[in-house]
Amino acid sequence: MSNAPAIVGVVGGLVYAAYAVPTMFQFLSYCEMVAAATGKTGENADKKTQDDGGLNAFQHEQYRLLRNGDFMNFPDAAVVAYGIVVARKLRVSFWAAVALVVSFAAADILTQ
Repeated sequence: MSNAPAIVGVVGGLVYAAYAVPTMFQFLSYCEMVAAATGKTGENADKKTQDDGGLNAFQHEQYRLLRNGDFMNFPDAAVVAYGIVVARKLRVSFWAAVALVVSFAAADILTQ
């Protein structure tokens, strides 16, 4: 029995966390910028619509807009510029998570 899957999981998980955690903080910062620019700070701070993952309805909507690229028509250029950065990082974070799962599965299969 090899330790390769465990090593891949631990090292890959740490690398992923080192990238994904700051990315989520940037996403939450982006949500605050959008909420301030649109006057929806109450919706962004709403805890009633919060799900198990910690995001509320406003943040889910911003995430969807970033994933689809629908944030580009926002009137504030600074918010759009920051949205481009955050959208790219969220996309990389998503594919890094997929790669982590696939590499863990591949390491498990190859060591059997």
